[in-house]
Amino acid sequence: MAGKYASLFLVSRFQSELDRLFQEALAVGETGRTASEWQPAVDIVETPEAILILAEVPGLAAEDLTVEVKGKLVTLSGTKSTPLPAVERIKFQCVERGHGRFVREVQLFWPVNSHHGTATLRDGLLMIAFPKVQEKRHEARRLHIEEDGGTEG
Repeated sequence: MAGKYASLFLVSRFQSELDRLFQEALAVGETGRTASEWQPAVDIVETPEAILILAEVPGLAAEDLTVEVKGKLVTLSGTKSTPLPAVERIKFQCVERGHGRFVREVQLFWPVNSHHGTATLRDGLLMIAFPKVQEKRHEARRLHIEEDGGTEG
């Protein structure tokens, strides 16, 4: 009986791996990324005061990462090397951890002050925080009208 469940587990794992490979292949075609590239997992969190972007980047140091803001687009990039043991002949049996160059873009849909954004790396978690600003585009406001008292001459 145990063999039957072990076989089902292996089939399920094989199916999951195939799904992941197909998704990666589709992403490569759509984004132009190479198959060796990876993207860190990202959460976007809204608090009353800020918008937070949390990115998992285990094994990376601050100097391995770049965060750029252009308008409402935040771009995270960097390179994650694969630490390998000092062995001449190495053969991977299973590879699940991402490595290599990555670029991850996050679109901000909230009005934020990008000039006061901060980025902090702690225990493999990159936290990018942008203070929220009050949206004023939809509020009515009255403009003062100055009268030009110039004379024609």
